[in-house]
Amino acid sequence: MINLEEHPTVRHFREADPAAGEPIGRRLEASWLRRLALESGADDAGCIGIDRSELDAQRADILRIFPSAKTLLSFVCRMNRENIRSPARSIANLEFHNTGDEVNEIAHRMVRVLEQKGIRAINGAMGFPMEADRWPGKMWVVSRKPVAEAAGLGRMGVHRNVIHPRFGNFILLGTIILDAEIDEESYPIDYTPA
Repeated sequence: MINLEEHPTVRHFREADPAAGEPIGRRLEASWLRRLALESGADDAGCIGIDRSELDAQRADILRIFPSAKTLLSFVCRMNRENIRSPARSIANLEFHNTGDEVNEIAHRMVRVLEQKGIRAINGAMGFPMEADRWPGKMWVVSRKPVAEAAGLGRMGVHRNVIHPRFGNFILLGTIILDAEIDEESYPIDYTPA
């Protein structure tokens, strides 16, 4: 019979160094999670807990697809401004597709790292909503804009795009849902960037 305390996974978990910012138990350092996002290629990131009031309208949807959700990590990838401003549709379209692929790749890499550390996490597809069985209701998994606002990554303008404080609205958003709590949450900015 194996002693659970001697199992390599349990030993690794028990020996994790809190000073290194590694996950300890089911609680993560938000600074470590944000650093992971930036090192994975995101341009900015913030974290919020599932119980935040900003998620009231979508908490049930999130918990339906990931019942153990405790934290949402929102991140942004900036796009090349002049490509988006171009009157040539092919140039702007290519920029959206390339950056969208980048959002998916970053989220995939982050979820892989989290899983290697024993943290369950999921990322939704960056592209168009696909949950057609919910039609005519909400066909997407997570409403990324309210999550990004709550995580301090900008404010939604009258054009319904999130305006980031540094990158303007030349961004695409990604969201990762984790089953671990964080030690410190991000909060909305108190102004609308120009």
